[in-house]
Amino acid sequence: ELGYNVTPFCYQDSPRRAHSIAAQGGINAAKNYQNDGDSVYRLFYDTIKGGDYRAREAYVYRLAEVSNAIIDQCVAQGVPFAREYGGLLDNRSFGGAQVSRTFYARGQTGQQLLLGAYSALSREVQRGNVKLYTRYEMLDVVLIKDNEGVERARGIIARNLVTGKIERFAAHAVVIGTGGYGNTYFLSTNAMASNGSAAMQVYRKGAYFANPCFAQIHPTCIPVHGDKQSKLTLMSESLRNDGRIWVGTMDGLMSFDGHFTNPEEIQFETYRQVSERSNVADNDIYVLYKDSESQI
Repeated sequence: ELGYNVTPFCYQDSPRRAHSIAAQGGINAAKNYQNDGDSVYRLFYDTIKGGDYRAREAYVYRLAEVSNAIIDQCVAQGVPFAREYGGLLDNRSFGGAQVSRTFYARGQTGQQLLLGAYSALSREVQRGNVKLYTRYEMLDVVLIKDNEGVERARGIIARNLVTGKIERFAAHAVVIGTGGYGNTYFLSTNAMASNGSAAMQVYRKGAYFANPCFAQIHPTCIPVHGDKQSKLTLMSESLRNDGRIWVGTMDGLMSFDGHFTNPEEIQFETYRQVSERSNVADNDIYVLYKDSESQI
C-alpha cells in the first residue's frame, strides 16, 4: 500500500495454509470496552508476567501501544469478530488476564485473522504491487556487503517444490517469517511443517536466536493414545471461559465444581492462583500440577 514492490514466498499451496490457521483463542487489545480498568500498561504488565519475564519489555510495551490499532485494522479487513447483541465488539477474559480484553471469532480466531490478511494481500496482487510465489521453499539467504563492509540480506535462494528447480531472487530488503519450531520437541500440536528449517537457515547466516525454550505450551490437550497417533490434539484454551471447567485429577479423585478434592498433595500456591483466577490462569500455572491430566 506504500508503493513498494513485494515478492512473498510460501511453501504451502496458498498463504491461507499458514499455521496461523490453527490459533483458536483470540487476540488481546487494551480498548477497555468492558470498563473493567484495562489500560496499555496493564496489558503490557500481563504480557510480561504471562511470558515468565523473558520477553523484551520495550517490544512488549510497543505491542500494547499499537494493540488497539491492530484490532481496528483487522475489522477493516473484514475479520468477523464476535459481537454483543447490540452489535458492538465482544470481549472475554483469557490467558490468565483478570480483565476482559480478548477479541475472538468463536474458536477460529487465527483462521479468520489469516483470511482477513490474505484478502488484503490478494488486493495488492490484483493491483500488481505484489507477485506471489507459492510452493517455494527457502534454501539459503543471500548476504552482500554494503559500502561499510557490513553484510546485509539482499535476496534468497529458493527451490520450486513443483519442478525441483533452484532459483535465486534479489531484493533491497528481506523479511523472513520463520514460523514455529514446535516439532523440535517430542510432542507438539503444531503441524509437521513447523520444523524450524527457516529459523535454522538464518541462524547459520549469523542471526541471533534467543530463548529456544520460550515455546508456547497448551495444557488443555487430548494426549496421544496408542502408537498410531503422532500428534497431540489441541482443545482451545477458550473453553475454560465459555462454561467449561478445567478439572485436574490426583489419584483418580476429582469433584464436579472444578476444585481438587485433595489439595494437600498439590503445591498450595498453584492451587490458590487457579482458584482466584476462575479457571483462566496462565498455562504455565496449570502445568505446575504434578502427575495431573487435563480433562474437560
